Amino acid sequence: MRPTMRPNWFSSALERRNFAGLTTDGALYFVALTFLDATILIPLFLQHVSGSPLLIGLATAIRQLCFVLPQVFIAKWMHRIPRLSRFVFRTYLICRFGFLLVIGMLLYNSQSPWVLLCFFIGHTMFCLGEGLIQVPWMELTGRSIRPQNHGKLFGMMQTLGAAGSFAAGLLIQRVVSQPDQFPYPLNFLIVFSTAFLLLFCSSLSFLYVKEVPRRMEIPSDGEKKRPEPARSLAGTLRKNLPFRRLMSIQMLCGLHQLAMPFYILYVQTMPGIGMDVIGELVIAQIVGGLAGGVLFGTLSEKIGNRATVRWAVLCNVLVPVLILFAGQQETGSGRQTLVLTAFGLLGVVSSGWIGFTNYLLEISNDQTRGRLVAYLNLCMAPLSVLPIFSGTLLEAVSYETVFVIVLILLLVALYLSWHLPLTTIRHRRGERAVRSDRQTNAAPR
Repeated sequence: MRPTMRPNWFSSALERRNFAGLTTDGALYFVALTFLDATILIPLFLQHVSGSPLLIGLATAIRQLCFVLPQVFIAKWMHRIPRLSRFVFRTYLICRFGFLLVIGMLLYNSQSPWVLLCFFIGHTMFCLGEGLIQVPWMELTGRSIRPQNHGKLFGMMQTLGAAGSFAAGLLIQRVVSQPDQFPYPLNFLIVFSTAFLLLFCSSLSFLYVKEVPRRMEIPSDGEKKRPEPARSLAGTLRKNLPFRRLMSIQMLCGLHQLAMPFYILYVQTMPGIGMDVIGELVIAQIVGGLAGGVLFGTLSEKIGNRATVRWAVLCNVLVPVLILFAGQQETGSGRQTLVLTAFGLLGVVSSGWIGFTNYLLEISNDQTRGRLVAYLNLCMAPLSVLPIFSGTLLEAVSYETVFVIVLILLLVALYLSWHLPLTTIRHRRGERAVRSDRQTNAAPR
């Protein structure tokens, strides 16, 4: 009998099954996020409905705050959740249905002030749901997918999502760039309805994921003498140098949120940038996301996540540089090229989480993973209110001033990324070495 052939980087049929389920879930989710883009579409929608930069900043703050804060509490209650896969699926269904509120209100009365309220309710429910499932989702991934395959998983997830987003971008470009054919509210009805359908399919695909039981590590005689890892935030920051450096870099990169929602508003003030160019910016950002998934997934697998983090930070730095340089150009063609490149890099930046996430998984295990994720997001939580601050700040200073401040902070992050410690997992062609101080998270054969 001919033996069944399967990729040699899967340790079991269960790992292969979960790899497929998680990839499909993530890819559909990323395509849906194209229609809920926080740097172009959401600001354009809120500008049309309210015209307030403060509300644009508020929407970005809600997105970040509702994503990070629940993770702190969920990490403490993980042991009380009997089945993580069931918890994730039910949270998907409940919270993602919130966008039906704004869709229904746009159909009922698009000129009503209730449209704004329904949007923020649906937007908050969606973001809250993503925060609630983040730690359980990461725990499921860590249990069932080997560390050597994390780069493949997240890279394929991001690449397939970006490929689907390219087709979505063509639709968005047509809807946004032709206001006569797709006037308000038809344009945003198409956007939000498509996003909801994709999120619903993403939720259904998660049913394919089968939970792997948590395994307790059996330490060797030498490891028994080692002190227990710090269980407080202060102790972890004091004793865990890789985590402390990673957190500092990610927090500084998180300060990019001060500028991200306002790039599109600044670009619209430039001569020669019309609605037809706005549609091209959507495509550029999607193409950047596709390139970023391939780039960071490959870097993570081949040369390691420390280098991947460095490249991600460098891409962040280049965005405000190009935007500021574009604002100084006198010719329309040169300005458009710089702006398109900047928004393409914004797409690349959106894939940078691959390096940060995989580096965190490398420096953690089954006992510390959830706690480190929660601590990281606890420290990131205060940054969530910064877009509100920048929306208020823009009433007193110029766009350029805000962008320069962000650029300086990102340069500090770039400097720190070169001092990020090397983990004990080596990434060389043809080598599948793992950390010697703990077992892998491979699913049992």
